[in-house]
Amino acid sequence: MPPKLQNRTFHIRQNNPHRLGTQADRSRDGTPPPIVSVAVGTAGYKRSWKWAMRMGEAGMLDRVQSLLMYDCNQKSIDDIDAETRVMRRERGNRLPVILPGYLPKVDGFLRDPNAFKDYYGLIHRDMERMVDTLSRRAEEVGSPPQIIMEWFGFGGHAKLGGVLHQMLLEKFPEAIFLPIILLPREHVLEENMRRETWAAYEETMLLPSPYSDEGDEFRGFPAVVTDNRIARDVRLLDDKLAIGLASLEASMGYKVDSGSLSETVNSFRDYSNGWFGMRVLSRRVDVTSTRAPSRGWMGPFRPKEMVVVNDDAKQLTWETKKAMWDIVDPRRTDLDLAHHRFVETDAVMRMVVSMPVDASGLQEIERDVADQLDREDYSLAYPNLVWSFAPANFVQSSADRHMYITLFFPLQDGDIRSITDIMRPSQDDVPAHVSDGLAQTGFGTGHYLVEDKQEKIRTGHSQYTFTSKGKEVMLERIARKQAAQQAQEMPGGPNGYNNGYHNGYSNGHEPYSR
Repeated sequence: MPPKLQNRTFHIRQNNPHRLGTQADRSRDGTPPPIVSVAVGTAGYKRSWKWAMRMGEAGMLDRVQSLLMYDCNQKSIDDIDAETRVMRRERGNRLPVILPGYLPKVDGFLRDPNAFKDYYGLIHRDMERMVDTLSRRAEEVGSPPQIIMEWFGFGGHAKLGGVLHQMLLEKFPEAIFLPIILLPREHVLEENMRRETWAAYEETMLLPSPYSDEGDEFRGFPAVVTDNRIARDVRLLDDKLAIGLASLEASMGYKVDSGSLSETVNSFRDYSNGWFGMRVLSRRVDVTSTRAPSRGWMGPFRPKEMVVVNDDAKQLTWETKKAMWDIVDPRRTDLDLAHHRFVETDAVMRMVVSMPVDASGLQEIERDVADQLDREDYSLAYPNLVWSFAPANFVQSSADRHMYITLFFPLQDGDIRSITDIMRPSQDDVPAHVSDGLAQTGFGTGHYLVEDKQEKIRTGHSQYTFTSKGKEVMLERIARKQAAQQAQEMPGGPNGYNNGYHNGYSNGHEPYSR
């Protein structure tokens, strides 16, 4: 006789999908929160806030030490204030949100990455105040940040992100930095990135430069690359990114040996010079609303709870196993968050399966999935892939619940030195207005518009990154002194004798006469 179908139920923890952190945080036994989130620009603030919401739905928001939002746009500041008030009604003042106190322009910098220079003195002082607030918060919780997530864009705040990064690096030199960069779709921002702002990012992060004589000796920082050219709906891309990063942290709360986001980044940072890729896959989980035991309550006032009901013949674990095979399929380019090639080798990778199931039921699902994968030699195909489960209720709508599979991997594809090496754009992907001059106007190390190397050596600074007015004056003064010194050292002295202008002297001989 065929085996009897097994109909299992798994409890789902309820939470409001539109509030920040309403799902109860897990107890950490006094462990200091290790994460600081720093967002620059309007796009960065929106992605950072989306990630914080997903951390709350995973019950992991208490892992966040502070949220720093820097955006010189009054509309963005007002939106952050409104959302912060809602969050504090739910959570109190346990999560500081640090905002700028000085706004040079009400409407921001209008995509001009150099518009901040005239206000740099006040901006720099305001940034120092914000970083000092982060430092006081670290002293309050009893630990410096373990990992600092930096949400960067390439609009009007592109270079200010680099200034803020240098301040954080000086204040927290032992922290792990994880820049999360968004490559723009819009032609104006993309062209600015090709010509200037990407070069500024590389110099800020101390990535290899074509002007450096140090060879491969450089200090780089890990970075997750996202690209909104692969999705018309940028909000969907931001949501997948937020869920993926929150899942990596949520898996640590479920099993002690699964590792947190900071541990994953730190262990992977030496691969591919720190360039990371991410894939996120979702599968619908069938749920229904059933009545819980009365617990002494009567009639229609009895509470309800969400449970998984469609698990006949362990269909849920089969779907989970199938999704874990699908996400490592190199043909599934729709799962990537950027236009990079998926690693088709046995490279080191980290996978997290987040499900809207309480931890008590998740253990049974994990055992069933592990048994199926062992029988199909999953570890033989991917020997360096570490996978774990996480109970997280990432809600898309009130009617649907989803499981999410997140794959985090270094882009191990040779010696990756530039973003161009990652993106590898085909001719179809290149905008028409730059296709003719792609070799010159591409972006990435050695691919952006080449600046004058001799001018860089003479002045001591790059034309792409920000140089203060005081430093510019000092460098110009040094350049004038060097020019005057060279004139003094020329044969014949400062009068320029023997300089090719036929002044009557030649090779130390007396002037000739006709």
